[in-house]
Amino acid sequence: MNALVLALAWAGLAAAAPPDVYISLAGRGGETASITLGLPPFIAEDPKKPADSLAAKQLRDVVRDDLLFSRYFSIIEDGPHFNGANLKDIMPSWKARSASWLLTAKAGASGDKLALTVRLLDLGSGESVFERYYRQSASFPRSLAHRVADDLVLALTGKNGIAHTQFAFSGDATGRKEIYLMDYDGASQRALTAYDSISLLPRFSPDRKSLVFTSYKYGNPDLFLLDLTTGKSRPLSRDQGLNLAGGFSPDGSQLLMTLSRQKSPNLYLMTLADGSVARLTQHFGADSSPTFSPDGAQVAFVSDRSGNPQIHLLDLTTQRVRRLTVLNWCDSPSWSPTGEWIAFAGRARSTDRLDIFLVDITGNQIRQLTHGEGNNEDPVWSPDGRFLAFSSTRNKRAELFVMDADGSTPHRMADIPGNARTPAWSN
Repeated sequence: MNALVLALAWAGLAAAAPPDVYISLAGRGGETASITLGLPPFIAEDPKKPADSLAAKQLRDVVRDDLLFSRYFSIIEDGPHFNGANLKDIMPSWKARSASWLLTAKAGASGDKLALTVRLLDLGSGESVFERYYRQSASFPRSLAHRVADDLVLALTGKNGIAHTQFAFSGDATGRKEIYLMDYDGASQRALTAYDSISLLPRFSPDRKSLVFTSYKYGNPDLFLLDLTTGKSRPLSRDQGLNLAGGFSPDGSQLLMTLSRQKSPNLYLMTLADGSVARLTQHFGADSSPTFSPDGAQVAFVSDRSGNPQIHLLDLTTQRVRRLTVLNWCDSPSWSPTGEWIAFAGRARSTDRLDIFLVDITGNQIRQLTHGEGNNEDPVWSPDGRFLAFSSTRNKRAELFVMDADGSTPHRMADIPGNARTPAWSN
């Protein structure tokens, strides 16, 4: 969950407007770029057509940035250009520059369609190992470039890329907190709600077709479901008191929630097909911020049952609960897609700022990833488990950051107006 939710949970839903919630992004590092890729400019299908030349440049720029973000690639750009006919002539020169692979592409715009032909060559063997023709609406050139980048990552690493993924977050650019959506690299920012209220804590469904979030649209912190295709939303849970989304089950059929039902916040599980709700915990204090393990067998959550808020695990089969952390304060657990680690926000001492930590599922290892650079909260994993996103106030306002999952190379995601908080990273 986050500082706002815990404050509400422990204060019993104060009537005043909730305080700020902070967001940040992070990712796993320690990996060296091992694929040296020659990347000449993409060429235009018809060099005399400005639209073709513009498409070629725009697509290449986005593909380049996506490949660099992935950390799998080292890009070499100072070799000879490809003109559509001289491929064999330029290959030795690129190989001499230590490139192992060469990517060439030709772009063309026709009416409302954008086409791109991509070819990847192994400079060691001289063979083409990847050839693909793409064609889609010219209105979404960035999504086409993201598809290309992810296909290249899969072809060369056997792993799914993340360039197609998106972020949802709560932003206050309008003076009120609304839910926003943007590409994983910060582009194409747009508002999903215009409730003129407080909306926060978005969560993507596994199929990326819907989003749940909490909003004070009707005065109470209610849970809403938003269809990302139609843009229509509807209330999902409107119990008096807290209605907060946790994580979706891996198959998307169930949703973990925190409900107070006018009493102490506890964990519940909603079956989305029929709306039925089952209670998971019976604690007189506060249980909150539930997130599923990747196999759906366990739930990580925050509870004050041992004193200060700590990370706990609930086995859904045995109903056994065990504590993982012993710090001054813990919040907003997020289970890694690979299952070994749980990221969370916390502080070791009461005088510390909030930082991002990892704890392994035995509770024997805790690693601190940020170190007092403002307050760092609400960590979320990239779907490949290599990066973490989080909110940070290190620049005097709440911004989204991303870092490698070992805490290295933290950097701001994008220039987002106002404050950005409670991020969610789609599959």
